[in-house]
Formats: sequence, structure tokens, C-alpha cells
Amino acid sequence: MGNLTPPEGSPKSTATIASYVEAHSNNSPETMATAISPMESSAGSYRNAPVTTAVQMEDPSLQPREAAEWANILRSQLSIVASSHKSETDVRSSSPLVNEIVMQAPRRRAANPAVAAMANKIAQLLYPHHSNQVGAIIQYEKDLVTLRNLVVDQRKRVISENTKRNELFDWSKRILKQGAWDPATDLWSLDGAPALPMPVRVAEAESLEPFFEHLALDGTEAKSSTARAAADATEIEEPYYDVKSLEFERGVLYSDRRLDLCKMVLGPTHIESLMESLKTNRFVAHFLLGNNIIGPHGARCIADFVKEFPNRMDTWYLAGNCIDTISCALLVDEWVKSSVVTNIWLKRNPLMPESADDIFRLITETANLRTLDLDQTKLGDVGVTKLFNKLANYTPVDPLSLRHIYLNAVGIGAKGAAAIAEYLALPDCELDAIYAANNPLGNDGVIALAKGLKKNQSLTRLTLNSVVLSWVHGARGKSRYTVVPWDERSKIQPFPSTVPMTILHVLILKRYNFITDQSANAIHSLIKLSPNLTYLNLSRCALTHAGLNRILAVVKGSLTLQYFFAITTHPQERTATAVAAVQEHAKLSKLVHATLEANVERIYGVSYQEFLADYKRWLVNDKSDVRKIDSVYRNRDAGMARRGLKKLDKWWDEGDETLDIVSKDIINHA
Repeated sequence: MGNLTPPEGSPKSTATIASYVEAHSNNSPETMATAISPMESSAGSYRNAPVTTAVQMEDPSLQPREAAEWANILRSQLSIVASSHKSETDVRSSSPLVNEIVMQAPRRRAANPAVAAMANKIAQLLYPHHSNQVGAIIQYEKDLVTLRNLVVDQRKRVISENTKRNELFDWSKRILKQGAWDPATDLWSLDGAPALPMPVRVAEAESLEPFFEHLALDGTEAKSSTARAAADATEIEEPYYDVKSLEFERGVLYSDRRLDLCKMVLGPTHIESLMESLKTNRFVAHFLLGNNIIGPHGARCIADFVKEFPNRMDTWYLAGNCIDTISCALLVDEWVKSSVVTNIWLKRNPLMPESADDIFRLITETANLRTLDLDQTKLGDVGVTKLFNKLANYTPVDPLSLRHIYLNAVGIGAKGAAAIAEYLALPDCELDAIYAANNPLGNDGVIALAKGLKKNQSLTRLTLNSVVLSWVHGARGKSRYTVVPWDERSKIQPFPSTVPMTILHVLILKRYNFITDQSANAIHSLIKLSPNLTYLNLSRCALTHAGLNRILAVVKGSLTLQYFFAITTHPQERTATAVAAVQEHAKLSKLVHATLEANVERIYGVSYQEFLADYKRWLVNDKSDVRKIDSVYRNRDAGMARRGLKKLDKWWDEGDETLDIVSKDIINHA
């Protein structure tokens, strides 16, 4: 790289220039490298991360006015580069080190004579050992060119890094690059996603004791209900819904009888104390204990409580608690005796395929169970197949009460889909909603599911986002459409005439489903033949503007659709046909938006922004049950993550033994 030995005086001047650069550019030499270092690799961090920029001094008024100042700055920059790297190659491939102020340093051939004269003064200060001015200015220019080249390289590297960072969330490029799923070359596990809680640490007993005492004294959401609440709790209102609530250091009670300890991390150590305190509390009806890693011991404590008080709780939200197959069986043994429980949430617990029999008992023997959440429970295609085969062959005396089942990321494949279809086809099936996103159904699975949907007379909500379905070509060269299970030949069958509605209300097919223009006519027919369709989400899809226009043409005339979203992943082409399609798309999009606004105004009497903030949520989810599990703790964390104020960790550190200790029932009551 040539002579990058620090000029004379650098040890003394480095501290001076460090203070100068820190004060004027907010990038000290120590932070210059980290300011542009690669960002954290988690998805949550990238979305709200600041754009990486080169080290720079933005305000021209802060540029050095004297030759001595310039000499100190350049001496510092040369010293940093020389002390950090041995060769120019090392420097060019590293994180940026050189402050961009060097790009403004005076040059000896500047048009302004005063600037050229300053360059000579700086050279003399930097290289006083040279016997003449010519040698000093030559060395000055040589080193300055080196620094300027490094800044140029830094800029290029920053652009490259930011481009790569942005591409991580450029869904259009990712979807097009992925293309249609090929199960022969891209195997997808049928076991389901990992059933892990989010990384947490068990709370100290002192932080939980005030809340437990309040519960034991039959406390409510009123601050005046116990002396402990009067001393240690704060009255709040649940954001957006304005529900009166009482918050302790750890724990919230709401006036609608929710107990909220989500993410407060009782662990197996403190769960027994909680359940003991609830024995004398007649207020709580909705038990929210998400991500508390209570393990098998905690499940036994809850089962013992339910055995003693089978009709105390309406809602059990136990997501992320390391509840295994055996623990699940213990809970089911007691839940089936309750006539009060209406919804049970078990997501992110490793229930495994072996739990299928117990889940069947839970569904068929719990008198009023409406909602069952099995998301990400490692049930697997084997477990789902077994569960729904049993349901399909079960003849209940009275119709089952189950209306909503969550099966996201459990590993459903073609066999599981066929079993679900068999159950859906039964005349006594009462399911209202199936949530089956992030499962490897593929085309075969969706075709199998469609057979049951064609005969079903109850389902109004269906989510199939990220189930890797696509347009395929069948045998003998004939095309077959698999992305939507309805077409002109298989019309939506209405309910019996006594029920004034058709089957489908909500359909979600977004993200990682390769929906192309070959699908446009079928989706057009779906909308046309579903007079009560209220919600259709295709998200980013492989339809071109021309294909989307075919769909928008029918959406703009819908009297029921309240939400529709679809956006092409294809880059804009320059052909006359493509440009015309884009222009038509813009016109149709405005008409569609006007239609959606008019429908919402007519149905709810609110603006579209108000609809998106509240009503839209209840098109996809059942409000009566889902509101019961709303948690200020979960919502606060999610809101902070969206604003970039918090990173939601998903994975435990390597070597962390917390989950092993919890799952092995090793309890520390210290």
C-alpha cells in the first residue's frame, strides 16, 4: 500500500483528533468501524435498523479552517489505517475506518490559490523530515490519494451491504427467485416447526409475591379490592380497548376477568404458588400464562387445580410452556370434566404426534370447547392424520362444539390434508375456521383438501398462506389449477335455506404460494361465485399486472368484500402491453379501494382507517374467544419491536440449559 507509517507527532495528535472528530462528526475513531459494521442478522432487527452510511462529516461549517487542524485530522486517519492493517488489500476488505472529511482536504493543484497554499502548509506540518517542499507535497498527495481511494471503496461497500440488507426483505425478489416448490429437490419436514418458547429467565419470587397475595385475597381489577393492591398496584386502561385494569410489578388483572402473566416467567419454580393463590379467587375466569416455561411440573399443578375447580376457568392460554405429551394427557384428563372451558391455547408446546389420541378426547369430550390452538406443537403430518381420521369416523350424539382450530406450522402434508378433508365433508361437521398456514401441503395437499371443501357446509374462514402451492401441469400435458379449490365447475354450495349465508367469508393465500397468471380466471370465479366473501389476501404473488387486472375487474363490483390485497412480484417491463397493463392496474386499484371503502362505510359506519385498526382483525379471528387472550405484555413487546425499540429473540443461546432443566422436571424452590 506504500508508505502509511504514521507521520511524526501522531501519538500526541491522535487523542486530539479523536476529540475533534467525535465532537464534530459523532464518530470517534473507536466507533468508526462499528458504526458501519454488519447489522444483526435477525429479521426483527433489519426491518427497523438504520441505513448504514459511510463515516462522514456532514456540516461544511465544521470543516477545519487551519492547516494545523487538517494536519491533525490526516495524521489521525493515516495512523488509524496503518495501525489496523498491514496491506491495502486488508483495508479495502474491512469495515470503514476513514472519515469522509478527507475528501475535502486541500489539494496542491486546487484552482483556488489559497487552497493550494494550504495544501503545501499541511504537507510541511505532516512531513517536516523532508528536505524540501516538493518531497513533502508529493508524499502528502500520495497519502491523500490513498485515503480518498479507501473512502471510495468504503462507499461502494456500504452500498453493497445496504443492498443485500434490503434484499432480505424484498419479498418480490425472494418469491421470484424461489419459484414454485419442487418437493423432489426441496424437502420440507412433515414434523412441523420447532415447538420452542421464546428465550426468557425465571422471575424472582419477590417480584411475583404482591400479585399472588392480591389473588389469594380474592382481589379484582379494583385497586381498592385489597390492601396489597392499594400499596403496590397501578390502575391502567388496556390500550385501544380502554378496559380498566390493575397492574402489579408482574401481573395484570382486567375488568373482563382476564389474568395476564404472559412472559412474566414463573417457570416450574413459582407456578405452584400461583395456582394456590387462585384457589381462593373467584374473580379470574381467563388464565393467560404464555411463554412461562412451567414444564411438566407446571402442567401437573394446573391439572390439580382443574381437578379441584373444573368450572373456574373459561380460558386457558398456555403457549410456550414446555408441555409435553404426558403433561398434555394430564391436562386433558381434567379439562374434559369442565362444562365451562370454551377455548384452550397450546401453541409452541411439544405435544408431538403421540398426543393425537388425547387431543381427540379433548375435542370430543369437552362439552363447550369452541377454540383449540395447536399451532407449532410438533403434531406432525402423522398426528394430524390420526386426529382427523378419528374425528371422521366418530359419530357424536350431539354436534361437536369445536368451531375454530389452529393448525399453523404443525407439518401438515398431503396425508394430513386428506384426513382433514374427510372430516370436512361430513354433514355434521361444524367447524367454522381452519388456520393452516406454514405447512407443506403443496399441490397434492391442496387438491386433497379441496375435495372436502367442496362438500363442506360450515367453514367460513380458511388460511393457507405459505403452503407452497402453485400452478402445475398434470399428466398428458393438461393444466390443472390447484391454488384455489373452487372454479366454475365446483361452485360454492350454500347452507340450507334456513341459514342466509354461503360458505366462504375469509380466504388467505399470501406469501410463498406461487400464484401466477394461470390462476387469474379461477380466482376471478372464486370471487364471483362467493357472494358473501369479505376478505381475500393474496399478498405478494407471481401474478403480473395483467393477471391482477382480471381479478380486480370483479373485486371492484363486489358488495361484500371489505379487505383485498394482492401485489405483483414482477419488475416493471417496458413493452407497450406491459405499460398498458400497469396503467389499467392503477385505474382499477382506485376503483377497488373506493369499493372497499363504500362497503365498510355501509356495513360498519366507520372510515376505512378505523376498519383497518379494529374491525379487520375480527374478520379473520373470532372476537369472542380471541379477545379473551389479549395481553398487554405481548402487545407491548410487539409494538416496541415494530418501532425498532426491541428485538424479539426467537432462539435460545447455544449451551443454555434452561429448557433441559424445565423439561426434566428439575425444580429449584430456592
